[in-house]
Formats: sequence, C-alpha cells, structure tokens
Amino acid sequence: MTTGAARARDYDTWFDTPWGAHAWAVERDAVDEVLPDVAGRTVVEVGCGTGRLVSHLAHRGARMLGVDLAAGMLSVATDRAPARLVRADATRLPVPDAVADAAVTIATLEFTDAAAVLVEMARITRPGGRIVALTLIPTSPWGWIDRPTRRAPYSAARYVSRRELRRLGGRHGRAQVRGRLFTAARFGHRLEPIAALPGRIVPWFGAVQMLVVDREL
Repeated sequence: MTTGAARARDYDTWFDTPWGAHAWAVERDAVDEVLPDVAGRTVVEVGCGTGRLVSHLAHRGARMLGVDLAAGMLSVATDRAPARLVRADATRLPVPDAVADAAVTIATLEFTDAAAVLVEMARITRPGGRIVALTLIPTSPWGWIDRPTRRAPYSAARYVSRRELRRLGGRHGRAQVRGRLFTAARFGHRLEPIAALPGRIVPWFGAVQMLVVDREL
C-alpha cells in the first residue's frame, strides 16, 4: 500500500517536470510580486503542501508558519522548509488573531470551504496586512486543452469563479483579482511570454487567478 508520505513525494516530483517547474515559477513569482517585503515579517501559508513556498519565503527572510492537514505532505515539507509546520484544518487555524503580516494559500480553496478558509485567513491577518489566494480556473487554455477536470484531484475540486472570488475577498478588505499562467502543458511553457501579453488585457483567461486582499487599518 502506498503511504501518505510516498504519495506526497510523488506529488512533489511533479514540480521537477518541465510543466510543473514552469507552473511553480509562475505561482512563486506572482506571490513575490504582491509580497515584495517579507523580510522580518510573519507569513502564514495555509495548505503549504510539501513546503516549497514556505521554504522560498523563509529564505527571503520571512518568519514562516506552514499549515496543512495532510501528514504526508508535512513529512516532506519538514525536510525542506526551515520553518514551523503545523498539521491543522484550513478552516480552523491554530493561530491567534491578527498575528500575521500576510496569509497565503495556493490551490487550496478548491478543495475545501473557500469562504470559511478566507474568514480564517482574515482573522489571523493584522489590519494593514495582506491576504493572497491563488486558485485554479478550468475555463482557461489550460482547462480547455489539458482537460484537468477529467482526472484526480482536479475532478473533485469545487472551482470558484472570478466574480465569486472577488466577492468573498471583498468581505475582508480591498480586494482585486488578477490572472496568471496563460499557457497549457500540452503546448509547453515556452509560449508563456507571448501568451501573457494578451493575458494582461483578458486576465480571466489565466489558468491561475490571484486574489489579493488588503486588510483595512
């Protein structure tokens, strides 16, 4: 029987494939763009998986806390991330109110109660802090061409529309939604610089939509 840790390692190796590395780079750069000054700041990643973003932001100087429900994922993250890691449900974070300068989540809202997770992220983020949530969009070139909803885990996801994501984020501060990742795996990642140009005009074509919420002082 495959253990949770073995499944997590298999999942993690996907990021070493050409498409996985490209998708990770797009997501990482998107987070860096909206969190440019994390050195010395407290950042919580909700649904941290195998710890790639936790490790990246920690190496940028952030005081990181990674939270994930899957013990297998955390077992891999422990070997990678120089940060505190906690096993917990994203809808019940074991974090005090208003302690984080930023709360981040990538590809987690689709697999849980999106509204409840954002409530928790808002609760732990201080006034003046920032919430960042990246979610996947199957009605994008990635969705049309690669058909992710036909296979697990994407087939079990509950996707949040751009309008709904902005509405949920707007409950917690000034919210905006941007698009990222405008290519599909079948055509490779070399087209991304070209595809991203029209993507600035039609950001809803992005395979990833990024919610940014600035908490009000």
